[in-house]
Amino acid sequence: MFANADRTGDFMQTVTVAGNEMLKFFRSRKFLMFGALVVALLALTTLLPYAIGSGISGSAGDVFSNYIGYSSFIVLLGATLFASYTIVSEFEERTALVLFTRPIRRSTIFLGKFAACFVLTAAVMVVYYMVAVAVAFAVTGDLVTSFLPSLAMCLAYVFATTGVAMLISSVMSRGGASAVMTFITILLLVSVVSSVISVAGTDPWFMLDSASNAISNSVPEYVSGSNEMMGEIGSGLGVSMDGALVEPADCLRSGAVMLVWGAATLMLSYLAFSRTVSYTHLRAHET
Repeated sequence: MFANADRTGDFMQTVTVAGNEMLKFFRSRKFLMFGALVVALLALTTLLPYAIGSGISGSAGDVFSNYIGYSSFIVLLGATLFASYTIVSEFEERTALVLFTRPIRRSTIFLGKFAACFVLTAAVMVVYYMVAVAVAFAVTGDLVTSFLPSLAMCLAYVFATTGVAMLISSVMSRGGASAVMTFITILLLVSVVSSVISVAGTDPWFMLDSASNAISNSVPEYVSGSNEMMGEIGSGLGVSMDGALVEPADCLRSGAVMLVWGAATLMLSYLAFSRTVSYTHLRAHET
């Protein structure tokens, strides 16, 4: 009975930490900037074709695929703006000595911060997908049936990037540097490693950037549209583009890779976080 009470208390404390963290995000300019960017992407993707006179055409899947290419970038921005700040900000804003010395488990604080970052970015992506599905339905009168695998891959990518960002946040001393390192690591460094592996003759399917391609490649219309475009480019240049063709995603494998990336980086982040909290407790006792 007492063990159940402890678990209930830990859960409620986790919810409280997550709620406070999300409230802090909502009050910041970063959330307004993030929301404005997502709205701008939706507006431009929807209205720009009509502004230039071509309009939106094709099947519901074709219309939906116009939006899907931005998903991974929006997730990256969410990780950069929120998860990369969630731990390091406690030291930068000098609130660590208050928070980390309270009678709350380290795991409770860490899970609360993770939950806030994950839920916030995931909720924005769900809304983004629902708007894309609604626009496709409004234009074609048909409901997109292929968005669920893509959404599942997108949420797995949110989990992975949140883990990477929190790991970086756990070892950095400044929020700005943490954000820059998160953005560069996910967007550039991981891709460089994947390119080196590819040049060496090995398929980098286990790399985060390769697995994240499943977000778009799980949509059949995106795959067929991309390959059709590459075929037209190849015909115009008089070269074969077979090596650049997009293959349908292996969602099970890609999803598993992203979950492993998220779990591994979160475990490392927690270890770094625990060491930092121990040091904070030591400083609090010394003062």
